[in-house]
Amino acid sequence: MNTINFDAKFVKPIVEGRKKSTIRKGIKTVNPGKEVSLTSNGEVFGRAIVRRAVVKRVEELREEDAIMDGFSSKEEMIQELKKIYGEIEDKDLITVIYFEFKEG
Repeated sequence: MNTINFDAKFVKPIVEGRKKSTIRKGIKTVNPGKEVSLTSNGEVFGRAIVRRAVVKRVEELREEDAIMDGFSSKEEMIQELKKIYGEIEDKDLITVIYFEFKEG
């Protein structure tokens, strides 16, 4: 994974340091320490260093995961995941990618 794409509404929280992770459905291969481009609507808005990636089931997500992902609660985060991916089940595997934002 050389690029991580985000909906435009997440750009500001990432740049301001309030969103430090992203959740992707399925098992994603991401190398810790790797620098990736962050994009929105096909435009690069920054770079990031991947700090770690953790594969878990949706049911294992916690409030702390929601806060790192820029949400105020686990419930709010799950609702957003359903908007993005459609129906998402507790047993579905997801990858939580933790990153450190870098300008341009």
